[in-house]
Amino acid sequence: MRGGAALLLALSAMAASAQTYTKQQLQELYSSFVTGEGFRPEITPAGNVKFKREGRTHVIYVDEKDPTYFRMVFAFAESDKSQATRVRRLEAASFATGEVKVGKAYLDPEGDPVFSAEIFTVVPGDAKAMMPRILQIMDLTYEKYQTKFNGSR
Repeated sequence: MRGGAALLLALSAMAASAQTYTKQQLQELYSSFVTGEGFRPEITPAGNVKFKREGRTHVIYVDEKDPTYFRMVFAFAESDKSQATRVRRLEAASFATGEVKVGKAYLDPEGDPVFSAEIFTVVPGDAKAMMPRILQIMDLTYEKYQTKFNGSR
């Protein structure tokens, strides 16, 4: 009986994850997550969900081809593009990623810092329960980055 129940649960999860979602459905779902956290979402020209939090613009990427992949990022542009500063940013990003492990810090092609958190879900709605934790992870990754970057001068 246990094996049968486990098999049924696994098949149910596979069926749920196989469900298709339109870009609009995912936009509405992610917008509701953001609204539930007290922020005002907007849809970007690329179709992603954008919102401001603590002065930073966060983006949830919407991909109807992979609806169980949830990715949130925030980034900012820096004026100092020197090689020495780029190296310090890389060191700080590596440090932050190593410290937090589930948060990522990296540099975009222009050398500006990007912070992200990514998860896989059974169904896209599962990410809602993780929103507060994802935001905490991103804050911690940013904090570790800033500490290392500002301390390595």
